[in-house]
Order: sequence, then structure tokens, then C-alpha cells
Amino acid sequence: MKIPVTLNEKKIVFDADPSESLLEVLRRENIFSVKCGCEEGHCGNCMILLDGEPVPSCIVKVGTVRDCKIITLEAFKSMPEYQDITTGFAQAGIHLCGYCNAGKYFTAYGIIRNPDRPAKPQLYEAIRGISPCCTDRDSLANGILYAIATKHTREGRRNNAKKL
Repeated sequence: MKIPVTLNEKKIVFDADPSESLLEVLRRENIFSVKCGCEEGHCGNCMILLDGEPVPSCIVKVGTVRDCKIITLEAFKSMPEYQDITTGFAQAGIHLCGYCNAGKYFTAYGIIRNPDRPAKPQLYEAIRGISPCCTDRDSLANGILYAIATKHTREGRRNNAKKL
């Protein structure tokens, strides 16, 4: 089946069985930032932005993405939010392994795009299912808070992030 999409700002057409996972199709398209992890939508290693929302690509059937906008980590790296998150993670001492980057970056993006600083329980709930392979929960939460502060500074807003 021919499935038109916008992938990383380029209009393309997937030629795929509609029941295939988006993860499988993206890997076939040489998108390697999406990693095969749990294949149940829990770990986040295959996360993408689907029409601006962080989504695990392993649970999305490619037949449902017709005319959608898909952003993977390859294209996200050129966005200012990527640099905000990278800076925040560095301030928290986070060194990602490469396997789980998409899940951590896109989860952080889902949080930092909100104009308000999340309460501690909201933040921990948002990162609950993310693969813990190379950092701990507190460091990840602090990295996201630092990313919020960095984003607010870039936007000329008051820094409202404090370490947990």
C-alpha cells in the first residue's frame, strides 16, 4: 500500500503493508534513531514525534499515518529544543548510551514544550516508563528541569527550574 507522509520535513511515500509497525518501516527507511526495544510501547527506545506528539513507533500501524508529519531524532537534532535538552542533560551529568536517546529526548520534549514547570509527581509520572538503561530517575528528572530553565532563558523568560 502507498502511504504518503512527511518524514523529517520531506514528503515521501511508504510502500508497506498497513499492518506493519511504523518502527519496522522507519528502520527499512534507514532511520536508525528508532531502536527495537520492548515492542509494546513501554520503553520509549523507538519514540518519534507524530504530528508533534511523542509516540512509540512500535505500537503505531503504518496504515494509520497517512498524511501525518513524522519527526525522528535525526531531524529533531536541528531544532532549538534539542539543544535545550542536551544542555539540561549535561547540567544533570547525564551521558546517554545511544540506545535510549529517542525515548529520553522526546519524553523531555513532551514536557518542556508546556509553558509551566511540572510538579514533581507529574514529572515522575511522565518519565515512569522510559528505559532506565543509562541514567537514574532523579538525574533524568533534574535534566528535564534544567532543560526547561534553558528553554525559558532562550525564550527570554524567567528561569523557574529547581533541582529536585
